[in-house]
Amino acid sequence: MKLIYFAARGRVEVARLMLELCGVPYEDEFVSLESWVRPESKERFLKCTPFGQLPVLEDGELTLCQSQAINRHLARKLGLYGDTLQETARIDEVAETAYEVLMDVGTLFWNPRFHEIRADHRAATVKKLDRLEDYFVRTRADAEHWIAPGRTTLADVAMAYTVETIMPVHTGLVKEFPELHRATTAFFAADRVREYVRSARRPRTWTVPIATFGGRPEETHQ
Repeated sequence: MKLIYFAARGRVEVARLMLELCGVPYEDEFVSLESWVRPESKERFLKCTPFGQLPVLEDGELTLCQSQAINRHLARKLGLYGDTLQETARIDEVAETAYEVLMDVGTLFWNPRFHEIRADHRAATVKKLDRLEDYFVRTRADAEHWIAPGRTTLADVAMAYTVETIMPVHTGLVKEFPELHRATTAFFAADRVREYVRSARRPRTWTVPIATFGGRPEETHQ
């Protein structure tokens, strides 16, 4: 199994975390920005995806793009999806919500005026986390899991990664939401996940150097 993406966490990290959690071997193929802009790279991925996009998953004879499709495929394959239609629908709901918040954080990473807009973004993120905390408390399966009691699903992985990504951007903020913080900490405490996060195999950045925002990535999961 192979994941093809840039040398960053970004849109493929949830897939990596699921594979690591389940102990499934895989290969990371990192595409440099220099090679990505070359015509031959575009041609390579246009042959196997609708728009020549990354990330790409190669799983046997299956070549799949679109990060959410990749995540759902792996969740089904690895037993991290719902046991019923209702559970599966709820997992999709939480995972999509996590992705929406993650992409909003991404707009700050890429904005050349991020120092100017960071305070406003933090205030908006407070409101999002407040809503997420309330929703989690009202609907959670148990203190550490969104959907399935005592069992990690795609919902838990996606939300934990989103919350982790917020930590170095708005330092200290997530700890103001103890239930989300506890669930995130519990996920990253899983043996295989903890080993991966502390290893050199994990990309050190989301899209740009995390240090820009005052946080060190090796501390964000703690």
